[in-house]
Amino acid sequence: MITTRAGKGAALSHNEMDTNLTDLRDGVDMKVPKTQNAGIRTDSLGSPSYSWRDVTVPLRIDEVGSGKPSWVTYQGSYRQLRFAVNDHGFFTFHLPHEYVVGSVVYIHAHWSHASTLVTGGSVTWGFELSAALSHDRGPFSTPVTLLAVQNAPLVQYQHMIAEVACTAIGGAGGTVDQALIEPDTLILGRVFLSANNMTVSGGGVPEPFLHEVDLHMQTTAIGTKQKEPPFWT
Repeated sequence: MITTRAGKGAALSHNEMDTNLTDLRDGVDMKVPKTQNAGIRTDSLGSPSYSWRDVTVPLRIDEVGSGKPSWVTYQGSYRQLRFAVNDHGFFTFHLPHEYVVGSVVYIHAHWSHASTLVTGGSVTWGFELSAALSHDRGPFSTPVTLLAVQNAPLVQYQHMIAEVACTAIGGAGGTVDQALIEPDTLILGRVFLSANNMTVSGGGVPEPFLHEVDLHMQTTAIGTKQKEPPFWT
């Protein structure tokens, strides 16, 4: 517990604030309950809620076979993956121990295009997902496929994020069952370009570039007491 000379609700002097910050820099043994979803929430003056974080992983591409995106020059001298319809890549997400159990997880694609001629239309990214609890508690689930449709930007190289909820109670709406999502869960996935309906003022329709696939999840900012189930005993 951190204490100061100011009373509850009283403003701290500069010296008192500096002393308090020095205490924090020197280290504080902060203790939190070992119960599920105990953690840190943001917005002390409004409606406190768990913070969001990204779970990021490398995208793996088949070296042979069909459906392989092209590794081509994007801008300057660096390259990115350009997707034709039905091109795909693969990934595996590992849910961290700070995940807020029961909260909805979202998957999203970071993408853009390199054309100056786009006038509208849309791009549809697909995500095929399967999940399993950890530590010998069940098989990987039957894969589900989710689509994220997003209007194409009119600006060349505009950074876009196409997102869709990928978990729900009982797998409602064709999602992954929320009961399978907890610390140490693995989510196996495939991302693919489902449709490219961009329109242009001239020339051929450009193919979009996929930069990354991430998860958005809410975090307690606190790990679990145990490294394996039961996590909070």
